[in-house]
Amino acid sequence: MMGVPYEPRIYRAVGEVTTVKNVVLTEGGCCYLHAVVQIEKQTEGDAKNAIMAAFAAHTSLKHVVVVDEDINIFDPNDVEFAIATRVKGDMDILIIPNVRGSSLDPRGAPDGTTTKVGIDATKVLVEKENFERAVIPEE
Repeated sequence: MMGVPYEPRIYRAVGEVTTVKNVVLTEGGCCYLHAVVQIEKQTEGDAKNAIMAAFAAHTSLKHVVVVDEDINIFDPNDVEFAIATRVKGDMDILIIPNVRGSSLDPRGAPDGTTTKVGIDATKVLVEKENFERAVIPEE
């Protein structure tokens, strides 16, 4: 339950830099350390701005994944689909080493620092049609 007050805080912060649709602190991230942020992407920089805003709004946050509107942020499989099909590692992963983290993070350094990771799992705007999901027709 610790993460509940942080979801609206992250939502507001991301809303200052881009059009935010929804935010969740995931159960797998202890409802505190991992966030998935859904945005309506207008420019290629929107997802990275959203990542930085989320980290600024919740300094204990360790990982942030930003996705498009077509991804259900409450479904881990849907989020994984976005990561698997929309992320180019050298371009879409933001690694921020040696920053303050959470005292609850068992992997954090003794001085309280950690490495934060932001993942832009949004569609590339100029190639958006290449990222549409295939639909298997029902029989």
